[in-house]
Amino acid sequence: MKRLALSLLFVAACGDNAIAPTPESPDAAIPGTPDAMPGATAVIVAGDFASTGVLSTIKMPSLAVTPNAVAGVAGGDPFVRQYGDELFIINRSTGDNITILGHDLALVQQVGTGAGVNPQDVAVDGRTLYVPGLGTAGVVVIDRDHPDQRATIDLGALDPDGHPDCVSAFVAGPKLLVACGVLDENFVARGPTKIAIVDRATKTMTGSFELATANPIGFLVATPTTSMFGGDLLIATAPSFTDYTTGCLARISLGATPAAHGCAVTNAALDGLANHLEVSPDGASLWIAVTHYDDTFQLTGALRAVNLATAALGDSITPAAQIVTDVAACPDGSTVIVDNTFGHAGVRVYKNGAELTTAALDIGTTPNYGNNLTCF
Repeated sequence: MKRLALSLLFVAACGDNAIAPTPESPDAAIPGTPDAMPGATAVIVAGDFASTGVLSTIKMPSLAVTPNAVAGVAGGDPFVRQYGDELFIINRSTGDNITILGHDLALVQQVGTGAGVNPQDVAVDGRTLYVPGLGTAGVVVIDRDHPDQRATIDLGALDPDGHPDCVSAFVAGPKLLVACGVLDENFVARGPTKIAIVDRATKTMTGSFELATANPIGFLVATPTTSMFGGDLLIATAPSFTDYTTGCLARISLGATPAAHGCAVTNAALDGLANHLEVSPDGASLWIAVTHYDDTFQLTGALRAVNLATAALGDSITPAAQIVTDVAACPDGSTVIVDNTFGHAGVRVYKNGAELTTAALDIGTTPNYGNNLTCF
């Protein structure tokens, strides 16, 4: 019933059936134009929960936007992940599929997760996909060469109702780590976040441990081994969406025995929630889109960074008038954010601490609220 209630909140347009995306404009740049210079491409997916979503692009350094650059690949409630030279669109809710594109935005493959899974993330190991979902007993395993032969890693022992609310997965050597929220029927955490340890060879859970705080949100993100966090995984937690005296950006140490490793930064220090995390390509900064709801659930947001050499948290880079809800770090050194200011929502671009855009860039629809951006 818990998973059904979540699914009813959102409606996505994509199902298990294959789709044929249609590029709206070519990516080729004319030599000598700004887009032919070394730069980057930001990709954002967004949807209105009721109809087919959009995938739009922003080219650097020209800041040229192509709204709905590839039609039909994003559902009504999409997330996006990047692994290597492929983009993985996680069509959540009733979308129930993973749609894979190349960096040229050509369709590579679409695989169904199974009806009612409500996928939240995808971890990639060669041709194997690990997909945690809110409507399944744990993690769906998909072989890209045989996508109709799905299996499920049962993590039901983590939750009294047999359906842990798993939001992210990470391949760590021979293990798969899965972050689960363990919520009750009213979406209130029964207790601390559970991290399942899965043996990838046998596809079975071999152990688990708890984090100090409840309700994980977003993706598991790896830190550089040379940073102050020593290669730990990070995941945001949200015991409350309006009270930031509890919760933190939790650390998970890897190695032979993964374990909870305290907090990288508290929600109190952030004055909000770490809505999306992104390590800069040079490994120097951890960018955080920090969201804050007041007692009346009015939203504000800021872009902040942790210095990975010192673990020091910097002040907001963005002005108070911008409501930052998402972030992606680009290989050219620019940082792309979503500004969800009502009536003026769109994408903004920063570099070296200064904004390059003069107004939020229109992506063809209102952006969503996190895990919708990537850049290559």
